[in-house]
Amino acid sequence: MTLKTLLSLREIIDSSIDHLQSHYASKNLDLPDLNEPYSTSPSEAALGDPEIVETLNALVGASYQLIATVRTPFIHVMDGIFAYTLSSCIRVAEEGNVAEILREAGPSGLHVNDIAAQNGLEPTKLARVMRLLASHHIFREVKPNVFASNRISSYIDTGKPASYLFSPNADKYSGTSGVAGFIDHVTDEVMKANSHLWETMSSPEKGHSFSAVHAPLQEWSGTDKQFFWWIELPGNERRLLRYSAAMRATSLWNSPDAILHGFDWAGLTPEDVVVDVGGGTGMPAMYVARAHPHVKIVIQEREQVCEHGIAYWNEVFPEAIKSGRVQFQPHEFFQPQPTLPTNTPASVYLLRTVLHDWPDHECIRILQNLRAAAAPKTKLLIGDFMIPYACPDDSVAARTIPGAKTATAPSPLLANFGKGSATTYALDMAMFTNFNGQERTLAHLADLCQKTGWKPVQAHRRDDTPFGFLVSEPIPV
Repeated sequence: MTLKTLLSLREIIDSSIDHLQSHYASKNLDLPDLNEPYSTSPSEAALGDPEIVETLNALVGASYQLIATVRTPFIHVMDGIFAYTLSSCIRVAEEGNVAEILREAGPSGLHVNDIAAQNGLEPTKLARVMRLLASHHIFREVKPNVFASNRISSYIDTGKPASYLFSPNADKYSGTSGVAGFIDHVTDEVMKANSHLWETMSSPEKGHSFSAVHAPLQEWSGTDKQFFWWIELPGNERRLLRYSAAMRATSLWNSPDAILHGFDWAGLTPEDVVVDVGGGTGMPAMYVARAHPHVKIVIQEREQVCEHGIAYWNEVFPEAIKSGRVQFQPHEFFQPQPTLPTNTPASVYLLRTVLHDWPDHECIRILQNLRAAAAPKTKLLIGDFMIPYACPDDSVAARTIPGAKTATAPSPLLANFGKGSATTYALDMAMFTNFNGQERTLAHLADLCQKTGWKPVQAHRRDDTPFGFLVSEPIPV
């Protein structure tokens, strides 16, 4: 039976590669080269085409299931328990600005002694870190102790001069996609707090609690404050700044333009107002603002985040702020909705990557506040991971909400494509770690909506990833 499984996996891998080859040939392109720096090229963009995502998920899922099948259990478990070493080494490279140093060095790379001379790290220790990363195809070792960048490592490059990044008071994250900030955030407080997962789950006080202050973050840091309040405390200024950048990077979880296909934005009029509730610095909203110049947007956030957001928009899209078409409004979504700066009711409430930060009872408060302020034709748009089961989904929501059905993974793959969607579950653990929140299944999200007076009417998964958009409308009272 196992050999039959291997043959089935090989067939999936072969057919996926054939489809990938055909896809690129039809565009007269070649697959991006792993050894070349990342670029915003047509070849790279083609990997995000909706018609190829399922193929990529199957290819990744089958490849990893093949690895799990042929490895000895001990080696496979070893790979899992030492996964933290990869996270730690990525943090060293990112905090040490290695991607920027190697970009300036060019394709021939740089000896580790010369890298260390710039970032001040001990060279033999840095070489060991870099060799582990190169073995995971993050950076390249082109000669003994000589390292160069590649497609994956160059993706974390901020594009800023290394000399500037080593200067006092350098601002590493502003004006970037936020990838570097996301990496720093996850490999710092998230990873450290996640190491206290067992202590939290086995705690008599916290183990069965869904309080937002009973997460592993509190167990690690010793704070009694919820994450968003903790990160604004004196001493966490750098963490707060990079967290704002990290939230920009969340727009990269799926195709950057996926939000444009998550709702009928073109159907809105110049009198309509989109309220991006808890919208961070407004990166996803910026895609809407650029694509639909007639749409008015109000981004609601905590006061400090509004300040960062205004600065970011003034830097990259100032005309939207200056015209008043996009405005920031300080507001905490646990409070009743305030009067909007436009003095009109919201046409759309957008909650993108907000609900996953909170346990159910807090999500209910947020959704109830929006329902109380909604007009009869107001729409609720939730953008979040609709986390798939590892088995077939026969829930009522999956069967009845238009657009909810996902692709069926070919046998013998897991129903969720296994490793092809594994990032979703890692993010779920990150939500647990920081907030005692979670990524939710579609059925779970639909249930929260129904409990708070919203009826789910449409799901959008343009590129068939676990991330999607759920449209709901008010249930008449």
